[in-house]
Amino acid sequence: MHTLIILLLCLHVLAGVFWAGSTFTLARSGGSGASALLWPQMGAAAMALLTGLALWGIVHAGRFAPSEQALALGMLAALAAAAVQIGLRAKPALSQRVAAGLLALTVVCMAASRYLG
Repeated sequence: MHTLIILLLCLHVLAGVFWAGSTFTLARSGGSGASALLWPQMGAAAMALLTGLALWGIVHAGRFAPSEQALALGMLAALAAAAVQIGLRAKPALSQRVAAGLLALTVVCMAASRYLG
């Protein structure tokens, strides 16, 4: 079981780092190149969300304490970021900047969740 958790966690972190990192970079560049990275970003988003759900099912199933509440908020922010990136792709600067803020919230929620109970 530990091996599965480690594998899922590594995939989750790698996908999230690419998604958030590329979003932060595109937000800083005014969205230049966003169309070329949209589908790789969405692939990373899907991987991050699916592995996050799997981790939730293994590690957090049946609980909704402050730690899980923070993770749930982060998940909602991540889903909103993906929706913004797809929905506002005609306005790449705006979509990447909004998504960057939402993904920053996601990262903060994940980092803080461990210490919330």
